[in-house]
Amino acid sequence: MSRLEVSVSFAYGEREALREVEFTAERGEFLAVIGPNGAGKSTLLKCMVGILRPKGRVTFDGRNILELKPRERAKLITYVPQSSIPEFAFTIEEFVELGTYATRGDVEGALKRVGLWERRGEQITALSGGEYQLALIARALAQGSETILLDEPTSHLDINHALGIMELLRELSGEKVIIAVLHDLNLALRYADRLILLHGGRKAWEGKPDELEPEIIERVYGVTARIVEVDGHRVILPELAKV
Repeated sequence: MSRLEVSVSFAYGEREALREVEFTAERGEFLAVIGPNGAGKSTLLKCMVGILRPKGRVTFDGRNILELKPRERAKLITYVPQSSIPEFAFTIEEFVELGTYATRGDVEGALKRVGLWERRGEQITALSGGEYQLALIARALAQGSETILLDEPTSHLDINHALGIMELLRELSGEKVIIAVLHDLNLALRYADRLILLHGGRKAWEGKPDELEPEIIERVYGVTARIVEVDGHRVILPELAKV
């Protein structure tokens, strides 16, 4: 079983952003990184992929990803940033091909996987937010790496596209290590196999979705909440503050 091991610390100058954050993830597992704004979630992903240079190590099957050359690193890990409006009028196919700069990826297979193959000749700028997120995931798939990191893959998406993206990631986790930063706690509870909760740059809690308790949410987020079960899924219900 392929295994990713993370143990990192990072500071922006004098400001400590991550402190001894440690965890592991395996192929077949969908791991969600949650936590309040400023907790260090996006910084963690950037450290793992080598955009930022942390103290510590990120290893995949014993190989330190941070010490590899970019071409070798690309075979092991890829990063999907938060969705933004594309600035260049690539076709969808050309956009996805950008993911194969360091590998011999399968562009056709990636586009078919996300349902965009028939539209490959269209301009990337013509896609909706949800469709563009699918194109970003296709580009990551075309890279062919073992691990995919995603930063807020459902941000700014309507509920239909958000659920579609989460279903796709859940499916992909059977083949790769999938790690996603999520703000939506209920999506994390519904789709993730395991949760990493960051607070103030530290790992505040780790566990399975059915192990998350209201006391943990209140301690980290400062919000009183109940967790109820609806149609077989746990749902977090924040309680309104009394005036």
